Amino acid sequence: MKRIQVRRGLKEEPRPVDYFELAAGTSTGGIIGLLLFRFRMTATEAIKTYDEIAKDIFKPKVYGYSIDFLGEKISSWVNNNHGLDKDDKALKGDALLQHPAAGRMIICTTAQDRAETALMKTYKDNNSYVSSVANDIMKEHRDKITICLATRATSAAPTYFPEVKWPEGAKRQLTFWDGGLLNNNPIDQLWNSRYDLVKPGEPEPKISCVISLGTGWERADSPKDSLLKITGVLSTVMAFSTNTNAKAKDFSRHISMLNQRAEHADTKYIRFNPSLGRNKIGLADYNKMELLKKLARNSVTHPKAHEWIEKAVDAICPKDA
Repeated sequence: MKRIQVRRGLKEEPRPVDYFELAAGTSTGGIIGLLLFRFRMTATEAIKTYDEIAKDIFKPKVYGYSIDFLGEKISSWVNNNHGLDKDDKALKGDALLQHPAAGRMIICTTAQDRAETALMKTYKDNNSYVSSVANDIMKEHRDKITICLATRATSAAPTYFPEVKWPEGAKRQLTFWDGGLLNNNPIDQLWNSRYDLVKPGEPEPKISCVISLGTGWERADSPKDSLLKITGVLSTVMAFSTNTNAKAKDFSRHISMLNQRAEHADTKYIRFNPSLGRNKIGLADYNKMELLKKLARNSVTHPKAHEWIEKAVDAICPKDA
């Protein structure tokens, strides 16, 4: 966004919501996407805000981590400072995820009791889905989803936070777990939702660029022979099940095939995902945030990264536009 600011000669930092038609995120990505698109923050504001949120959420507590506090922190402190109107600020935790002034954003969560993905959107969704318990409940109640609920639902990692049940008091409920269990990298959900940008019956929208931001990748080591080998195998299987890089490579191959067709010849797919090396950084390792930032900075200052950043800027902000 800084490069777009320079290219356009803008006095203020541009907002991603003004340059991207649609976004999707899971867990941390869902929260950051919420800041950028639901609250229309600049990248700088979102980074600062997430630092504040993470510091409080993942601060060691005697009673563990509080997912309720996560929802309250987002929907009160953030709403007070970045709410889109007076009602948005006044409602705080009860502010609706959908808002006419918000950018289009999709938050992924997992309907644990139905073993399927549930998508929460900041915009009206009039699509007709195949009837199922999860789809029927979402269709009936999707316009009542609050920012607090969406934040908690996408972040309910079972090893850190308690599950989230919704709608409260309803006969039929869904139990939400962290969206990363099924879609740690929601690139397919984003790509399939591009049809939300046009009316039913209209041609599919022309997509100039898809940008994917990863949270870092580790080398996949094979479990060593030992008495604990079975533990190593289970850990590896779990790592594979939430592997964002594998999904990224699959999508890259998909776009490469589409690029051979006239309607997608100019569609760019660009992914930024820093290497973590041998560093193990878990969801709650807030004390390693500075290390993660350092690894990310090293990644984007690499000459090859500069090339890809320029390609991304060219795609969303052409020099001759």
